[in-house]
Amino acid sequence: MDKKDYTILIVPPEAIKVKGISLPHFLPKILIALLGIAIVIFSFILYDFMVLRIKFVELKKLRADICFQKTEIVNVAEKIALMEDQANKLQDLGKGVKKDLKEVEELRTKMRVSPLTILKRAQLVTERRASFREDQVSVLEKERTALVSQLHQKLLELRKQAFQREHHIKDIQKFLQVRKSILLAIPSLWPVSGRITSGFGEIRQVVSSGGTRPHMGLDIAAPCGTPILAPANGVVSFAGREATYGHLICIDHGHGFLTRYGHLQELLVKTGAKVKRGQIIGKVGVTGKTNGPHLHYVVCLQGSAVNPGSYLTQRLQ
Repeated sequence: MDKKDYTILIVPPEAIKVKGISLPHFLPKILIALLGIAIVIFSFILYDFMVLRIKFVELKKLRADICFQKTEIVNVAEKIALMEDQANKLQDLGKGVKKDLKEVEELRTKMRVSPLTILKRAQLVTERRASFREDQVSVLEKERTALVSQLHQKLLELRKQAFQREHHIKDIQKFLQVRKSILLAIPSLWPVSGRITSGFGEIRQVVSSGGTRPHMGLDIAAPCGTPILAPANGVVSFAGREATYGHLICIDHGHGFLTRYGHLQELLVKTGAKVKRGQIIGKVGVTGKTNGPHLHYVVCLQGSAVNPGSYLTQRLQ
């Protein structure tokens, strides 16, 4: 059977003549084939578009995750930097404590005085527990992944421990500094070398009243002009002339200790001056009511005269 061509008739409105277009018989098949090919191509294009869309969403999420991780890295780096600073502070504090402890031990060795007895006598040092304020450490941010949250938690605990250790070391350092200041305040150095001519508590005759009274210090005989040394750190509370003791110096050493030096030939310090242990403060003389050159040396603790010999453990070289 012969295949016939197809004819398309075109009838214009109000037209008398009808036009016809003749189409080959295979043209519809070609059109159907082209349509199928177009559908297939369009399907591939649509599939690629959907895949690219999904990958674009994933890429956007990945970028957000990267930004989040960068922020986390910055936060962790900041916390690590803070911990490094804290560690450096602890190291410096540790060095300071070692230095103070060494100085305290050296003072104890030189003075041969029990630190517990000193602390009880002075009644100044009390134990304190190190307190830690939770608000000094920032609270972990919410909505963390499990790994990052654990890391932050560990950093937080380490920082807490660092703060606690810092406070503890500072308390120890304060304790050692107070202990050191107490040891430095004890008048342990002999103010002058010489023979004791009158001891503490000896009964002496009072010429003016005809009665007797106990001697409240030590009389140490020495030639005129012999240098007098401060037996401990302190501040000069008085430097001037007095009727009975002539040229007189009084030093407040703190922690209840006060020393006096009478019958001096010359005063080498003024009222209000700070003095160090071993510093020359005056010279032995015969001023005031005295029969010969000597130093009248008095030690007071909490306002009462005590035996200076109980504290004189370091003789002059």
